Amino acid sequence: MNSTKYILSILLLINSILVSFSQNKTDAEQLTNNFINSFQKQTIQSDFTIKVSEKNSVNSQLISGKIILRANQFFLESDELKVWFDGKTQWAYMKESNEVNISEPETDELAQINPIAIISAFKAASQIQFSKTKSPQNHVIELTAKNKKADFNKVIIQINKTTEDLQSIMIEYKNGTQNIIQFTNYQKGVNVKPEVFKFDKSKVRDAVVNDLR
Repeated sequence: MNSTKYILSILLLINSILVSFSQNKTDAEQLTNNFINSFQKQTIQSDFTIKVSEKNSVNSQLISGKIILRANQFFLESDELKVWFDGKTQWAYMKESNEVNISEPETDELAQINPIAIISAFKAASQIQFSKTKSPQNHVIELTAKNKKADFNKVIIQINKTTEDLQSIMIEYKNGTQNIIQFTNYQKGVNVKPEVFKFDKSKVRDAVVNDLR
C-alpha cells in the first residue's frame, strides 16, 4: 500500500466542527456550515494518526504526523513526507527519494487534499444527522451518502463536548476501505507566520526539484 498516496489523498480530512450541537438533522446541517465558515478565521494545529484498513482488515497501515491549517493553507509532516500549500502552490517533499514535487492543484485536486474542500465535498453528497451511536464525552455527527453510486458509505465525526476539539473522523468507503483519523494535542488559534505554508529550499539544498506546474 502506498502510504504517500493515502497521506496526500486523505490530507487530511483533518477538520473540526467548532460549535455546540443540538439533537436534530436541521441543526446538524447548519452546524456543519457554521464550522466551514468559522474554520476560515483561525489557525489549527494538531498531531494525528491515520489508520487505513482495506476490506475485512486484510491489510492495514498506520500513518502519524502533525498538521497546521489556516483557511485554505496547510503544512503537513509525517515520517515519510512534508507538504506545504500556500493557497496556490503545493510543495510535496518525499524524504526517502529526496525529491520535491511542485504543483498548482486544480479545484478537483484540492477536493482530495484540502481539509475544507474535503468536508464540503462530503457535505454536499450526504445526509447529515446526529448518529444513533452515543458517547458520554463526544458529540457524534454522521454524514451518509445520498447517492448509492457514491464511493463512500458514511463519515462519522466526533467532537469533545467540553472543549469542542476534534477527536476523530471515520470514513467508510464502498470498496471496504476504512480510514480512521485520531487527533491529539489539538490547538485552536495558533499564531504562526505565513512562511510556515511555503517550502524553504535552503533547508533541503540537495533535494531534486520537479516543477510540475
